[in-house]
Amino acid sequence: MHISSGYHLKCLRVVKPSLLNPVDMTRIFALNEREKDFEFEFPNVIGYRVEIPGDTLEYDLNAIEMYEFDGSAYPLETTMGNAFSDQREILKVETVLEKRDQEIIYIITKDLIRYKFSDDENMPKYQLFNQLKVIVEHWYREKVKLLNITDPAYRRLLYYDNPKTITDHVFKAINTKYNQEEFIRPVFNHYNRFSSTKYVHGQTSKDVYPTVKSHVNYVVMDSQWEGICAKTLDEIEEVQAYVKNQFMGFTIPYIKDGVDRLYYTDFIAKVKTSSGETVNLMIEITGMNKEKAEKKWYVENRWLPAVNSVREKYKYDRWEFIEIANDVRDIRNQVIEKIKSLK
Repeated sequence: MHISSGYHLKCLRVVKPSLLNPVDMTRIFALNEREKDFEFEFPNVIGYRVEIPGDTLEYDLNAIEMYEFDGSAYPLETTMGNAFSDQREILKVETVLEKRDQEIIYIITKDLIRYKFSDDENMPKYQLFNQLKVIVEHWYREKVKLLNITDPAYRRLLYYDNPKTITDHVFKAINTKYNQEEFIRPVFNHYNRFSSTKYVHGQTSKDVYPTVKSHVNYVVMDSQWEGICAKTLDEIEEVQAYVKNQFMGFTIPYIKDGVDRLYYTDFIAKVKTSSGETVNLMIEITGMNKEKAEKKWYVENRWLPAVNSVREKYKYDRWEFIEIANDVRDIRNQVIEKIKSLK
């Protein structure tokens, strides 16, 4: 199989004829003879815990993107549930617009405490209300971007937006100095804290690339770039092992619109730095596609600080991340430059 951009990849497809299923399938699995040299063990993280000392709150609105809100999306009158309660009511845009900004700010502050600032027994920390109200007011006036309308009064329609979505966004700007290993802890899967590439097993009808420095026999080529990345990782001297994140169950939890979601990074490589340290490098080559802002924020500000904060306790190597930006044909140079930057 020939792929453009100067790469020639040897791709295989294992034919398994079947009377019931005429599609050619390739079995993807871990090779026992490669386990010693190329196995990956990885943490099963299902959430995060932030250990903030004291009750002093700081915030940095520059650390978060704008909150985009379409103030023209609501009909003049409709029956709908108030997102901040279980009650149903007649929504009249003109009625909501008559509310005061301070009323909306008060409601958002109350729900910020409800969703983000309760103790281990779910008791709200109302002592933080005044500090949080100042933060919410600045967020409301500086970080809400109205779409398709210019009248700032339409920000008051946030009254009917999803409160979890709003509070998730505001929360990312609070105490950003604590988004580091000293304060972020992982919440592991209670029954299975760690998993391994030795459990990889699956089948595919897609083209595959036969690996060299991987515990798993093939890389499934969802696009041509998976094969290019695998070939590149096989050739880079500093890469000791790699695996494509498929049939592994390796996920990074994140939140979007108040809903828990899972992000699957494309590859993991075990690399050797100039100091001799071994580092697990997550590699993203698809640009994260949709919901990029949320995925990247949770990788950088939650998952990495969390897993690296306990690596000495559990005796595993440090984790890092790289997104292959712009021209993905430049994978080699970007990966090598990232490895050189790791101290």
